[in-house]
Amino acid sequence: MKKILLLLLCAVFSAFIPVFSADASLDEMIGQMIILGFNGNRDSSRGFKDIIKDLNDGKISGVIFFEDNIKNPENLYEMTEKIYKTRMQTRPFIAVDMEGGYIQRLNSQNGFTDFPSALEIAKENNSKKAGEVYSNMADVLSSKLFNLNFAPCVDLDINENSILHQKQRSYSGDPAKVSIFADEFIKAHYDKNIITTLKHFPGHGSVSGDTHLNFTDATETYKDIELTPYEDLMFKNDLQMVMVSHIFNKNLDEIYPASLSYDTVSGLLRREMGYKGVVITDDLDMGAIRQNFDLEETVIQAINAGNDILLFSNRKHHNPNLADDINKIIKNAILEGLIEPSRIQQSYERIIKLKQTLVTSEKK
Repeated sequence: MKKILLLLLCAVFSAFIPVFSADASLDEMIGQMIILGFNGNRDSSRGFKDIIKDLNDGKISGVIFFEDNIKNPENLYEMTEKIYKTRMQTRPFIAVDMEGGYIQRLNSQNGFTDFPSALEIAKENNSKKAGEVYSNMADVLSSKLFNLNFAPCVDLDINENSILHQKQRSYSGDPAKVSIFADEFIKAHYDKNIITTLKHFPGHGSVSGDTHLNFTDATETYKDIELTPYEDLMFKNDLQMVMVSHIFNKNLDEIYPASLSYDTVSGLLRREMGYKGVVITDDLDMGAIRQNFDLEETVIQAINAGNDILLFSNRKHHNPNLADDINKIIKNAILEGLIEPSRIQQSYERIIKLKQTLVTSEKK
């Protein structure tokens, strides 16, 4: 019976696949929509071996590194080189959060250089110097084979109780100033063929809560001016993503936080603002999501919202079969009519286009 259902699913889905992607199976398309983290800081770690297998089997699109995955420069390169050389038909994403300041996974504690925070950069008020700092940062990332940086943070510094303010992750409360320094960040990474990610859409700077921990409501504090940096920057180059936050704003969606909200992702970001590139969720293992939604609802809602890539740190609540579990949820949802096959196709096309741009840039 399961084989009959699978054949039916493949037959239904094949009708939606255009000629250019005829060689891509449904499993491969789903795999491109998943980025996972892992436990371990060497290539012999069980968690790392599992992630390499997932890549080789086409179950995931890439890997995110956190600070405790990085023991020293040598160990890091051994791992990223193995990821780079996996049997994937497309270039794997090798991702990291590297903003500078409090959020820099490569730092002086694991053998690298510390970079200033966004606030420190803005206080210098020197865009040329900022460009030099970010060029050095991009050099470091490129030397370790990273091709995706989940930065810059373009949230406005408009609430002194915000975690963004407390950790100096915002350049300024002035959107024009944010755009200037974030643009230097983007250009420096573009020159090194590293994808940048504008975050945390539609803006995280006005809230005092922390979505890492639990539900955070921006209904009463959110300001439309928080969209300005996205309007200024999201069309700057082809090597770019937008990351959607988990903040809740009932003025945008009365039920779901931004990352699971159709009205926020497909409505505001795509339809109203015209963004056609890759959209990635913030970490779906964060408390704001994990404590309020089960995995099935999270996956289905995130995809239907319009996100292209589902990001799971998969560390604190490690599940070695997470990629398989997500795959099954998506397939079952398609069979049950809860996800349209065309949604998977749309995301696949965007991701592959971005990866092709990455490869083309590497050859220049």
